[in-house]
Amino acid sequence: MSKKIIIITCLICLSFSISAQTERGHWLLNPQFTAFDLSGTNNDLDKDNRFKLGMGFKGGNFLCDRLALLVGVGFKVDRQNDYKDNSINLNTGLRYYLFSKLYLSAELGYDKVWLREYSSNITRKRDYFYFGADLGYSIFVSQNVAIEPDVYWKYSFTDQRNEYGFKIGIGVFF
Repeated sequence: MSKKIIIITCLICLSFSISAQTERGHWLLNPQFTAFDLSGTNNDLDKDNRFKLGMGFKGGNFLCDRLALLVGVGFKVDRQNDYKDNSINLNTGLRYYLFSKLYLSAELGYDKVWLREYSSNITRKRDYFYFGADLGYSIFVSQNVAIEPDVYWKYSFTDQRNEYGFKIGIGVFF
């Protein structure tokens, strides 16, 4: 019983010491990786032979304690038996840290998508504007580096290109 109390006390103390990284004037760099989309526009097409990979990079500054303004860029590759879908992404948004480690993000973004069916020589290009939201948690492995798993949701304003899933990032605070 006393070991549990000591461990809980240490975790609480560590949680308070980490919160200094989210104070005004600090910077955040956040490379992210996703291959875990759970749903999307084309998810019903041949799930057995599917390759999906996304990578992104976000960076920003804490405008005030626990509130960061972020800008980002990323790309995604989606290949199935019948088609391939490549996209690039630009976004900007806000991230707010609750309880020093749990965070909520909201962003507005733009996707440029190239969709090509293998049976055709025609590549369709589309533009999508979207609103996105994330809920994540920062697991600090050192004073300035955190592993940040989160769930995300993207709602497209055009053409029903909506998705949600899981991504993991590395947060570097300085």
